[in-house]
Amino acid sequence: MNANTVTEFRLKLYPKDFPKVRAFYEEGLGFQVINQWDRGDTDKGVMLQVGPAILELLSPEDGYEQIKGVDLSLEVSNVWGMHEVIKDEPFIARGIVDNPWGDTSFSIVDPEGFGITFFTKRKEE
Repeated sequence: MNANTVTEFRLKLYPKDFPKVRAFYEEGLGFQVINQWDRGDTDKGVMLQVGPAILELLSPEDGYEQIKGVDLSLEVSNVWGMHEVIKDEPFIARGIVDNPWGDTSFSIVDPEGFGITFFTKRKEE
């Protein structure tokens, strides 16, 4: 195996309000839990399946600050249907729009301000 071959992608977030952020991703967005642990306030986590990647929420660690200027884009099979289901939620940051580069997207923010854009590529006409 090539030493540079990536076999898994994980995005790790350290939310200050762990239960609220976990509920947002698990219940609000419907990401499936694939592993979880709770060994006290300073050692808890959950791994959520997000397509071919994993979102890992971990109890906050001292010194971790929210990173500015970073967000996440996720391609979904039906951005229009997804937007229809959650369009009235308060976490919508930008409504659905057809972009000139060939996709349709909308954006949300999680309870701690982390931005996520969902998009679907449009078929060429």
